[in-house]
Amino acid sequence: MADYSVKWTEARCTPMHVWQRPLPQELALMKATLPSVLAILLFADCSLACEHDLSGVWKSDADASMSFNRANAKLQSKTDAFLAALLGHLTLTFAGHELHEVMPDIEVPVAGQSKPFSGSDKRKPYKILFCSASMIVWSAKRSFAEGEEATTFNFVDADTFWVYAGSTEPGLPDLHAREYFRRVR
Repeated sequence: MADYSVKWTEARCTPMHVWQRPLPQELALMKATLPSVLAILLFADCSLACEHDLSGVWKSDADASMSFNRANAKLQSKTDAFLAALLGHLTLTFAGHELHEVMPDIEVPVAGQSKPFSGSDKRKPYKILFCSASMIVWSAKRSFAEGEEATTFNFVDADTFWVYAGSTEPGLPDLHAREYFRRVR
């Protein structure tokens, strides 16, 4: 058991605890242990690497998305038709720390009539916030608003994930739907 009692040094009448060392000894100890500490920190960083790799081209999977949504989400027929036309077009390309989102111009049904839906082509940096065996949470600048937003990818396998298509934004419907993506390259 360690002795934590206070001892008095003879040279100066100041308390010196047994765990204290004179300054030259502390510096020598720090120099001796620094390489070990750095090696442990470097190893710890490598051991926390994400097992999922986002790199590549991911395409929205309309069939898987609509199959899930029709079986599990409570969609009105007009919402079902809109989602069926919308899903399956978005492509996400992750390369390095950049996300490239491409949504082509398409036609979607609105109130029973086919209407143009403007696409987009955007590049933006992203960063991974969290990674586990089943998900990646990442953040990037919002596509249509100010600030950043976090997105969670829920992995089915190494080349398939889904994203929750609900919303907490006031005025936007919370459909409790999913959009599935498959890695195509």
